[in-house]
Formats: sequence, structure tokens, C-alpha cells
Amino acid sequence: MPHKNGVTLAVLGGALAMMTLPACAADAAAGFASAPGYVEVEFDNLQWDDYYTAERFPGQGDSVFMPDADLIAPVRALLLMENQEGSLPHARYRVTYDLHSDANDQDGGTSEVEITRINLGPAFREQALEGVPAEHHAPPEAFGVGPHVSWRFQMAPIQGMTAHVVQAGRKELSDADVAGLDCLGAPCAQLESAEGPAGNWEEREQPAPSVDYRAVTVEGPDPAYVVDQMLGVMLGEDGAQPTGPAVPGRDPRITMVVSVNAGGQDVMTTGLGRNSVVYDDAIGTVWVRSWQQSDTPGEISELQVPRAR
Repeated sequence: MPHKNGVTLAVLGGALAMMTLPACAADAAAGFASAPGYVEVEFDNLQWDDYYTAERFPGQGDSVFMPDADLIAPVRALLLMENQEGSLPHARYRVTYDLHSDANDQDGGTSEVEITRINLGPAFREQALEGVPAEHHAPPEAFGVGPHVSWRFQMAPIQGMTAHVVQAGRKELSDADVAGLDCLGAPCAQLESAEGPAGNWEEREQPAPSVDYRAVTVEGPDPAYVVDQMLGVMLGEDGAQPTGPAVPGRDPRITMVVSVNAGGQDVMTTGLGRNSVVYDDAIGTVWVRSWQQSDTPGEISELQVPRAR
């Protein structure tokens, strides 16, 4: 069912899309989201009523602001990407995030978000049906059918929206493309997930979502919600501080991996994240990992790695 304010939201979406963007955002968008192989996706013409639904954004009132106006860029990007692609019952998401400044506009930060989703359905099916007679094999559709995809979002704050889409690009990946991808210490295409470095991991309180959006889908915890939780722990008071101008080839500040029902029989989503740019004299890197079964309360923990001297 569309959001009760669907018409209003659609009009607001179009109005926001036509607002003037910071010059730094428009310039930066020309490279990141239109890298070789990526095909531009036009969000200005999105059917917003299909996105701003009561299911995705429950409990929204009559505010003149968009329900996701305050979402940080990676979380909004994941919600938009999932709306376009649909969900998968077995998948891994590799999400990178940078917030850059511009030499001529230090307050006009622009975000670069890359989301690569690997369909683990075929690998999960192969493992689940090992030793099962062929006549009892479940069809591939039961485990999720869909391509491996990568999305890139260039996002910037404009009036009323924290992470407006300046430009977005999409490309499909082959099995060979994803075979060599690293997901924080483990191959992205394998079922087993990386657990991060050994050390004194400390349990943290789960941050409250900044916006009332759905936290759980039929597949389990929404990947956007898991990313939101990890960012809430990894990014402190300096979370909104840009890392400087974009530098081609430089590793992103934030890398996160979310694995949805990647192994075993339980409905479980795990997350692992690394913040490699910490504005602290003593801390060099911050790691976060989380796990949650279905809609039960999950756990999240943090590892602070001292800065090398």
C-alpha cells in the first residue's frame, strides 16, 4: 500500500531533485558514478510512491520533509538500491563510503557510496543440496535468482535532504568478476564470512536508528539497518568530517560487509565494518561486527586498534 502521503512525497521528491546542487557535488559526480562499465540510473524520474511506502517507512506523519531526509548516505543508498533490485534471501553486500570536501567549499561535503551485492543463492543451494537425490532438489528460484550487481552513488546535502542522489550508476558482474573481490579478509563469493582481526572486542549498545524505517524484512534484518547500526558505532563525533578532496585510487575510509543468510539453517544476518580514518591520536583503526537472528535483538561489538607509532 502506498504511503498515505504518497502524492505529496512524489511532488516533494521532484522538487528536491530540481534544486540547485553545490558545484563541488556536480563536478565530483562526473567521475565516480560514471566509471567504466556503470550505466547511469536516473532517480529524478523514479516512481517515488513505490519507494515511500508505509511498509518501508512506518509511522510517518504529515511532516513536509521526506521520511528519509535525515538518513546518512550509505543507508539511504542501500534502501534505494534494494527498491530498484528487489531483495535476495542469500546475499552479501560490500559497501564502501567516503565523505569528501571541496577546496572551494569546505562545508559542501559530497558522499561516494559503492554497494556491491553478490548473490549467494547458487552457492547456498549447492551446499544445501549436497548428498540430496536429484529428484528432491529444490529449484534455483527457492534460493534466490538475480545477478551480481554493483551500484555507485554520488550524494550531497541539499535543502531538506541529507543525502540527495546527484548521480547513480549500475553495472552487472559475472562470477569471474566477483571471484576476486575481498570482503574484509574473506572472498566475497564464499559462504563463510570474515570475522575481523583478533583482539579485545568489546560489546556495545545498539544505536537507535536515526529514522523510522523498516528494520526487518522477510529475509531477516534489513541490510540498510545493519549498516546504520555499524556506522553508529564506528563514526563518533567526527563522523560528519570530510576526509578531504577525492583522490582517485585511494582506499575508502569506511568498508562494511553485510552477509544475509550466508550459512547454516538459521535466519541470520552478520556485519563487519572497518573505519580506517580515525581522528584520534591513539586509535588508528576501528572495527565493528554484528549479528542478528530474524527479528530478535542482536549483538554488536567494537575493536579499537592502536595507531602505529
